[in-house]
Amino acid sequence: MITMYAWPSTADGPDALPMVHFTTDEQAGDEVAPDGTAVWMFDTAIRDGGWAQFTDFEGWSVPASGWQALYRREDDLLAVTGPGSCEGWYQGNLGADPAWVEAAAAQQGVVLLAAPVQHPSLYAYAVEAGAAFALLVPLMVV
Repeated sequence: MITMYAWPSTADGPDALPMVHFTTDEQAGDEVAPDGTAVWMFDTAIRDGGWAQFTDFEGWSVPASGWQALYRREDDLLAVTGPGSCEGWYQGNLGADPAWVEAAAAQQGVVLLAAPVQHPSLYAYAVEAGAAFALLVPLMVV
């Protein structure tokens, strides 16, 4: 079983966007590229789910088709689902602080971030390497 971790963060600015970084301890699955290197286990899901490279702002700055998310304040539960292999993408506690919840309620959307890194602090390196992805998902906060 793969355990996915989610870290909430909030972009700065007057219209702060709530974001969630997704990572796992396991980065490679059973698939290998023709050159023998292991393929990132979420490679297919990223393609199926309509994710865009993080540097392609126009590609991910509009709500993604087939995606939806729910954040429940009472127990800090985030549930995210998308099309194809992204169905049931994540369900679990988020550890969101009040600023994240406020931004999420105001924006009614969340930016999902994923990259083949084991911690969000490494996301910038993935962006530089062209291996970071983003998606804007409609979010209902209850």
